[in-house]
Amino acid sequence: MNIHRFSAAAALLLAAGAPAWAINKCTGPNGKTVFQDAPCAASHSGEAIKDYATHPDFEATKSDAAALCESRLRSDPAWKDPGSVLITDVRRTGFTTITMHDATLAVVRYTAYVNAKNSYGAYTGAKIASCYMDATEMRVLKIETALE
Repeated sequence: MNIHRFSAAAALLLAAGAPAWAINKCTGPNGKTVFQDAPCAASHSGEAIKDYATHPDFEATKSDAAALCESRLRSDPAWKDPGSVLITDVRRTGFTTITMHDATLAVVRYTAYVNAKNSYGAYTGAKIASCYMDATEMRVLKIETALE
């Protein structure tokens, strides 16, 4: 099985899913895993994956995730002047995939504009930064900034 094709297909299914759809992870007798909106067939083992977009606390989760992203962007990169970091427009941009430890993961991406001072004490201009969250949007798996 081609893991990249599988991961891309899984990400597309997650991203294309209408908010009211349930997402089910089904594993067939041959070991092949598929993601689908219908319940798994009787011959397949499977589990329902929480669809956080339809959860009653989704807005609170999204707000908490944005705050977590902002916190990580303030603390993780090696800013010249950490106290000067300005972060604006933190928003959830949807599902994507990232590679970590030789595995492709489906994640939720948050983006923000970050402006910080350089070695001369001048602001460098707002640049886009990304936080990649796990499916629960309660843990930052990876951040990317203009420094990297």
